[in-house]
Amino acid sequence: MAVGNAHSNLHYVHLKEDVPISAGIKTEKGPPCLPKNGKFMRRQVHNLSYEEIDRQAEEERKRLAAANGDDNGEDDLGVGEEEESEELLAQDAKEWKKQDHYAVLGLSHLRYKATPAQIKVAHRKKVLKHHPDKKAGVSVSHSTNDDAFFKCIQKANEVLTNPERRRQFDSVDPYYASLEEDAPTPADFKKDKDIEPKKFFALFGPVFEREARFSKKEPVPMLGAYEDGKDQVEGFYDFWYNFDSWRSFEYMDKEVNEGSDNRDDKRYTEKKNKTERARRKKEDIARLRGL
Repeated sequence: MAVGNAHSNLHYVHLKEDVPISAGIKTEKGPPCLPKNGKFMRRQVHNLSYEEIDRQAEEERKRLAAANGDDNGEDDLGVGEEEESEELLAQDAKEWKKQDHYAVLGLSHLRYKATPAQIKVAHRKKVLKHHPDKKAGVSVSHSTNDDAFFKCIQKANEVLTNPERRRQFDSVDPYYASLEEDAPTPADFKKDKDIEPKKFFALFGPVFEREARFSKKEPVPMLGAYEDGKDQVEGFYDFWYNFDSWRSFEYMDKEVNEGSDNRDDKRYTEKKNKTERARRKKEDIARLRGL
């Protein structure tokens, strides 16, 4: 086919001024232009494969979606939508170690049970909602703490997508820490000598289920029921008296003073952190043994 005929089949559209001339065809008059079949021309001009062009287009779509809040109605894997309190949104990103990372990502109802896929979905939903680009046109008087909260979102995602750091946070999860403080004690039962078996199992069953997540060994025997046989009961006590826990307390380490290059300061802080970790571990073992 003649070159002239092929050229005549191309329909041109003007490019925006900010598009490089190298991306189009320079004409004698007016701005450069591209055929309506832009994918074809980009492939010719930039020597890109159709797959590369599609990938670039998908990346641009995601960028625009993040800025505009489009969600495409994808399956959220049960993540859902959690209410964001004023206290949550007002958190200081500099105090990220004190924040509840699961609450920040809207995963309070899943917590340590959240899968990597659910964390990814939750992070994306929060980014779509709180991305700073969405707030660029909002006046200062109507703005919120979104910029700071967005940093909280990024930090929460950073911690929860790192297996080691997530395990450290799960060890001191503030939600479960508060439940541990409210756990029943032997003194509570001395006050209620006539406690019913059903009440006993209903009270302590969930406690052992929570503690089981720290076990290095699986399966973990649960408290069971009143009708359990002697072997099951003895197996339960044997396992829990020798409970092997992976729980650690590095997350509560004190940070070395920012900007300090003093080696003695660093060694002192590291030594103190190591001592505190050992103390907390010992207390946790005693707590579980008391339970």
